[in-house]
Amino acid sequence: MAESVMDSNELGLQEWPAEEALDRFLSELEFHKALRRPEHETLPLDQSLKRITSRSVAATMDSPHYYSAAIDGLLVRSAETFTATRDHPVELSITSGNAFVEMGSPVPEGYDAVVPLAELEATNRGTVILVKPSNPWRNVRPAGEDVQQNEVVIPKDHRIQPVDIGALAAAGVEKLDVYQQPVVAILSLGNHLVPAGTKPQVGQMIDSNSLTLSGLVQELGAIPELLTIAPERLEEAGQALKDAAQKADLVLAVAGPSHGTALLSRLVSDLGERILHGVALNPCQSLVLGVIGSKPLIGLPFHPVGVFAGFESFARPVLEQMLGPSLSQEDLPRAQATLAVPFKRNYSGSEEFVRVRMGWVDDRLVAVPEVGGASTLMSLVRASGLFRVNADVEELPARTNVSVRMLSPQRSLHNNILVLGTHDICFDLLRSLMRASFPELTLHTAATGGMKGLQAIKAGLCHAAAIHLFDEETGEYNVPFLEGAALPEPMVLMNLCSRDLGLIVAPGNPLKIQGLHDLGRADLKFINRQKGSGPRVLLDWHLRKLGLDPEKVGGFPREVKTHMAVAAAVSSQAVDCGPGISTAARTLRLDFVPCIKERLDLLIPKRFFARYPVAGLVQVIRSSRFKSEAPQQLSDYDFSQTGQVLWESPI
Repeated sequence: MAESVMDSNELGLQEWPAEEALDRFLSELEFHKALRRPEHETLPLDQSLKRITSRSVAATMDSPHYYSAAIDGLLVRSAETFTATRDHPVELSITSGNAFVEMGSPVPEGYDAVVPLAELEATNRGTVILVKPSNPWRNVRPAGEDVQQNEVVIPKDHRIQPVDIGALAAAGVEKLDVYQQPVVAILSLGNHLVPAGTKPQVGQMIDSNSLTLSGLVQELGAIPELLTIAPERLEEAGQALKDAAQKADLVLAVAGPSHGTALLSRLVSDLGERILHGVALNPCQSLVLGVIGSKPLIGLPFHPVGVFAGFESFARPVLEQMLGPSLSQEDLPRAQATLAVPFKRNYSGSEEFVRVRMGWVDDRLVAVPEVGGASTLMSLVRASGLFRVNADVEELPARTNVSVRMLSPQRSLHNNILVLGTHDICFDLLRSLMRASFPELTLHTAATGGMKGLQAIKAGLCHAAAIHLFDEETGEYNVPFLEGAALPEPMVLMNLCSRDLGLIVAPGNPLKIQGLHDLGRADLKFINRQKGSGPRVLLDWHLRKLGLDPEKVGGFPREVKTHMAVAAAVSSQAVDCGPGISTAARTLRLDFVPCIKERLDLLIPKRFFARYPVAGLVQVIRSSRFKSEAPQQLSDYDFSQTGQVLWESPI
């Protein structure tokens, strides 16, 4: 190649608007297949920090994997404490089975509560005195409370954070698949440049730009490849660019002080395809974008500020396409958010940090407190932020404004869809399909119960309410509740699915449980859902129809809050059966006795249907892919009405 003086017209120097220039660059890279995601590799868990998962990671065991004490205290049978009052205390022997245990100690068969030490008064008779009762399962962590075996802990395309590593370790994960890190070649041109660490002579300059770029590349999770400084001559610089394109997935070339980006523009045109030269972005107006050997190339101006601006505006988006989502560089500030549901503190007498999931509902930032104690690592993985509750505050009602310390940028919360109410396992499938169709969107669900979900949607504190409210007078779902409700705006009720509610039993159903009528048997140990929940209302109604007295059901007052918690109790052999859905039973390899058909619907403000981000959720629910895959994964569900509008409120 002969040396020549090149003018701006010859090189196509223009001033493309920055956004338009980036869009054109990314489109051209797609055409040239220059944005290939790296292959995956398997890494030990302790080497996975900041890496991007190439496959979802599932738990290999329950966490915790046994029923355990949640605090230090006295192990008791709750039934022995029910009559305890200050006026009529209960005295328990600590030599006849009741024992002091530490947090994390196993809870043996027959015991179902741990009394805090502060509530005990010791005597000199080898006994302790209790002045208040303990409910069943008080201060006891059930097996699988945090995460169930085979449950997805971390999804595909997720950047591993420190809390993720802890959660995966607790779930028994030792290795995981991640994308290989893309290699970024960094080449500086300059006849008078010397590497950092070299004492420059008069007329020489230290190449600081390459180290700045190296740090920015590492910060994003890619591997920088620092190349030898090339002189500002066509032949030598051209060979250096060709070598760089062979070694790396992306080439960052910093122009020299003599010819600037004019030399880079000429070389890219000769060796590959120059996409553009010049953008309307100070101070990197002369930036060069192109492709050499199917590898993206960004030619940056010599000045350090221009190098940084060019990297942030063009190299970062390209690397994010290769890597997946990255952590924002902006500070994570505090923000005012409104509680969607009431919060009742877990501990009294001390300050408490509450983890929340967040999203924008219209122009209001809404926070949903995470359920679970401090040992439930997944609640921290899922959290968008934290707020602190002072020691003298016991409860915060819905609509309370709280100051949240953000764990993710506020702008990303516009992509979060908040669905409150009834929990169902089909939401996991919806999340997976949404990541495929709308990777920028995140579906956040919170198991608050259908009635609280209805209250939240009426107050404008969520995007949709998942409800299966059973009306005892009509025997119908949801519509009777909505027709009598004072809805603040037009809403639609869209079906999600119908499912069987039944009894979760041990593998093989050794006790031959046939239906709800068997709950009156004296040999059965039962576990219930919480009062007010949809399954509980439905169960109570059917027991009344059967004429079965709940007091004759052994363990009827014993309550848990989710279908998986019921399944975990049966799996651990703590109980014989409990109300739940078949997928929860199947997940833990249990059997299921169908009893009742129930319908799960989504109540959505009508104006959200065609509005981002809820329109994305509606589109996925109505998609042929969801309707074809859902029956395959949830074979005993009914999806015949999925996506249909079953009711609309009057205008």
